Amino acid sequence: MDATQKLRIKTAMIVYELELSLGNYIIDNEIINTIPETSIDSIIEREKARGNVIDKGDFNLIIEASYLDEIFNFAINITEGTSLHIHMVELKQLCSLLGIFNIRNAVSHPNRPFPDSYWFRTATIASDPLIEKLNLTSVRNALNSAIEENLNTPPDEWLDNVSWAIPNTLPTTFDHEITGLLGRDKEFKDLESVLSKQRNNLIAIVAPGGIGKTALVLQYLKDLSLSPLWSSKLSSIIFCTLKNEKLTANGIEAIDAINGIEQIKESILKDLNKIYSKNHLVSFQDALEKLEDEKILICIDNLETLLIDSSKEFIEFNQSLPLKWRVLVTSRISIDSATTVPIEPLVKRHAVNLSRNYLKKRGVVDFKQEDLEKIADAANNNPLAIRLTIDLYIKEGDISQSINKSQKDIASFSYKNLIESLKSTSITILEAIYAIGNPNKSDLMDFIGISKDEIIESINELAKTSLIIRSIDEFGNDSYKLSDSIRDLLLTNPKNIEVRNNITEDIKKRKNKILEQSTRIKQLGLSEFDDEYIPENIESSTYGLITDLNKCLSKTGSQFSNHGELVTIKDRFNEIIRYKNNDSLLLFHFSRIFRALKDIPNELNYLLKANSFSPNSPRINLSLAIRYFQNNDYQDSLVYLQYLIDNNFHNPSISNKKFSYTVIKLYYLSLIYLGEYDKIIEQTADWKSEDFWNGIIGISRATALKRKIEYKYTSSEDIESIIIEILNIFHYIFTNESYFDTACVEANKIVKELVFIINPSFKYSNNIINIYLLFVSVHYFNIISKLKTETINNPENQEFLSKLYNCEIADNPIHSVTWFISDKTENVYDKEHIEELVAEGYEIVRVYHIPEDKGYGMSTFMFAQNEENKQFYLSVNNFDEGWNRWGYIKEGNLLAIKFIDQNTAGKPNAATEIIEIDQY
Repeated sequence: MDATQKLRIKTAMIVYELELSLGNYIIDNEIINTIPETSIDSIIEREKARGNVIDKGDFNLIIEASYLDEIFNFAINITEGTSLHIHMVELKQLCSLLGIFNIRNAVSHPNRPFPDSYWFRTATIASDPLIEKLNLTSVRNALNSAIEENLNTPPDEWLDNVSWAIPNTLPTTFDHEITGLLGRDKEFKDLESVLSKQRNNLIAIVAPGGIGKTALVLQYLKDLSLSPLWSSKLSSIIFCTLKNEKLTANGIEAIDAINGIEQIKESILKDLNKIYSKNHLVSFQDALEKLEDEKILICIDNLETLLIDSSKEFIEFNQSLPLKWRVLVTSRISIDSATTVPIEPLVKRHAVNLSRNYLKKRGVVDFKQEDLEKIADAANNNPLAIRLTIDLYIKEGDISQSINKSQKDIASFSYKNLIESLKSTSITILEAIYAIGNPNKSDLMDFIGISKDEIIESINELAKTSLIIRSIDEFGNDSYKLSDSIRDLLLTNPKNIEVRNNITEDIKKRKNKILEQSTRIKQLGLSEFDDEYIPENIESSTYGLITDLNKCLSKTGSQFSNHGELVTIKDRFNEIIRYKNNDSLLLFHFSRIFRALKDIPNELNYLLKANSFSPNSPRINLSLAIRYFQNNDYQDSLVYLQYLIDNNFHNPSISNKKFSYTVIKLYYLSLIYLGEYDKIIEQTADWKSEDFWNGIIGISRATALKRKIEYKYTSSEDIESIIIEILNIFHYIFTNESYFDTACVEANKIVKELVFIINPSFKYSNNIINIYLLFVSVHYFNIISKLKTETINNPENQEFLSKLYNCEIADNPIHSVTWFISDKTENVYDKEHIEELVAEGYEIVRVYHIPEDKGYGMSTFMFAQNEENKQFYLSVNNFDEGWNRWGYIKEGNLLAIKFIDQNTAGKPNAATEIIEIDQY
C-alpha cells in the first residue's frame, strides 16, 4: 500500500466516524418538532425520485438518506436553546472552512488525486476541542487509531455510496487526467456562476479547437455531480459528443460519431433509460413527457459539427425541451440564443507546467526550461498544440520541426473546414481583416462598401467560428484581428485575392488622403476652434471620412452644387453613428452636413447630442450659439456664448482671431436683440481699455445707446450727450483702428437714423448739429466706400446727403466736401481747360450711367457719351486719379478721354485715358 492510499484510508476513517457520530447524535437526541418539515419533505421527495420510498415517521432512514450538510443543519436545530448550540455551529463552520465535503468526495473516488492536505485538514477537525465539547469521542478515537497506523477501512457501501452524487453518463476516464487540468480556476467560477442562474437554460463554452473545452466541461461536471450543493438543483447529467475527428501525431483521424439531431436524440434517450430505467422510455418524445419535471442537464460536446449545417434544427431541438431541462454545449461556433462562457488560452506559466507534466508522463525527463517555454510560446499556450508538439517531438526527435508541423496541423484541424463553410460576404470580411490588419467596423464599411447590417451579420458569423479575435482598440471601438495560424492559412490559401488587392490599394489611397489633409491643416494653421480641423489622434477611418466632408463642403458656392456627393457622405456618417452614437467628433461633423443641406432641426439635434458628450468643446458651443442666434433664439444663444466668454475663448490668444471675433459679436448682438441695453452700457463703460475687440465692443455700446433714445426726437441735455458719445465712439474707431465692415454697417445705419436732429422743430443745438454734420463730412464717404452693397450715388444716399447739405447752419461742413454736389448747384467747368484738352486730342464726354456696386463699395466702371451720342466704356484702371477721386464722379459729370475707335458695331469704345475737367 502506497503512502497516498494510506492517507486516503486514514482520512476516510475520521470522515466516516464524523458522519456516523452526528447521525447518532441526532437520533439519540431526536426532537422531531425542531427539524423543519420542509427539510424532511425535501429528503423524502429526493429519495422517491431515486426509487427509494421512506416513511415520514422513520427518522433513522431519513438521517441515513441525508447529506452531511443536512445532518449538520439537523444537529444545529436540535441543539437550539442549549449550551451546545454555539459549539455545533462552530463545528460546521470549521468543517466548511476546511472543505470536509470535498474531502468526503475524494475518499470515495480512488482514481482522483488525493493531496496530503486532505488528511491534515481532517485531522485538524478531529483534534479540535469542539469534538470533545460535543461528546463526539468516537471521532477522536478514529484519529488516534489512524495516527497509530491501526487502519480500519470504512464499510464498502459507505465508500461506494456518496449520497449526494448526481446520476450521470459522463465518461469514466478523461484525456486530461494524464496531466491534470491546469489554470482553469477562472473558467470554473464563470461556469459555476452562469449555471447557477436558472434563467440560463442554454449555455455555450466557446473557443477554438484544442484549447481545452471538453476537458474543462468534463472536469467541471464530474465535480458538480459530487457536490451536495448541486444535488437538489439537478436530477441527472447526460453527456454526448459529436466529435468526428481527433488530431494526433499521425495526423487527423476520423472518429465514428453522432451525426445530426436525430442521432443526438437517440443517444440522449439511451442514456436516460440507463438512469430512469423504471420509466421504460420508448421514444425521445416519451422521455420529454414522462421526465418533464426532472431537472436534467444535457451536455453536448463539439456542437459546431452540427451548427455549421443545421443551426436551425438545433435551436428547434432546444426549444422542444421541458422548462426544467437545461443544455450545456462546447463549440468552436457561438450560438445566438446561448449564454456564452468564452475560454482564453492558458497563461504562460500553466502552459509551461502542462508541457513539463506531459513530457514526464511520456517518459521524457531530460528537458530544458527554455524548451518548455519555446513549446508553450509556439503553441500559443494551446493545450492540444502543446501535447501534439510533444508527441511529434517524441516521434521525430526535432523540436523545431515538431513545432512547425503542429502549428499547421492545428490550424487545419481547427479552422479549415469552418472557412470552407462561410458565406461569401464573410469571406470578403476575412480577407479585409487580413489586408487591413486590425480593423474596426468603420474601416470595414469604408473599404468593403457594404452596409453596417451586412457587416454585423458577417462579423457575428465569423465570431461564432472563432476565426477572428475581437478586442478593443485605443479609441474604445470593437476591432478584429486574425490569429497567426489563420493568417498563415490565408497566406497560403487566399479565398478572394481580388478583394485583398483592392483593399491594399485603397489603404494606400486613404493614407495619401489623410497626409494631404493633415498637411493642409498645418499650412492653414487650423486648430480645434475651426470647423475643418481634424485632430490627429483619431482612427484613420474617421479621419478619412471627415476629410471627404471638408473637401465636399469646400466646393460650396453661393448655391450648393454637390448635393448628391454630400448625401452620399451623409449616408456614410449615418452608418458609423448608428453604432458610435456617443462620438462627439462624428456628431459635430454630421451636424455640418445638415447645415449645408439647410436641415435646421437635424443640425441642432446633432449639435446638442455632440454637446452632451463634449460639453467643454469650444467649437460645438459656438456652433450651438450660432444656430440659436440664426433661429432668433437669442436667450438660448447667450447660454453658450456666456460659457465661451467665461472660459476666455473671446481672447484671440486663447482661441483664434475668427473664433473670438464671432463670440464677441454674437454676444453683444444677442443682448441688443433682447433689449438688454442697460446691461451692454454697463459692461462696456471702459470699452477703450479692452485688451481685444474694443472696436466691436465700442460699436455695441454705440448701438445700445442709440436704442436707448429710439423714438425720443425732442432735444434734451441727456439725449444730446448720448448722441455726442455715439459719434465720438465711431470717430475714435475710424481714427484709431480702421473702417472695418461691421463698424461701417452700423455707422451708416445710425447716422441716417440721427438725421432728425437737423429738423428745427426738435430744437437741437447748433453745436450738436455741427458735430453731426462734421462727422458725416469726415467719415461718410469712406464708410460708403467700404460697403459692398452701397454707392455714394444711389438715390437713398443722395437724398440723405441733400438733407444735410440743405441744413441751414453757418459753415455747413457738407458744403465743402468734394464727393457731393447738391442737385441745385450746376457744375461750372473751366472752358480754357476744356480747350486745352481738346487741343491735346481728348474727347469731351458726359457720364450717363454708373452701374450698381459689384462688391467694391462702388462700381469699377461707368458709361459716357459725346455730343454725337457716341458711347464709351470707362474703367477706374484708366483714370488718372485712380480710386482717390473715382467715387466722386456722378452721373452728368463731364470728363476728358482718349480712346481707340474699334468700330465695335454699336458697342461702347473703351477709354484708354480718363482725366477730370477742372471746375470753378
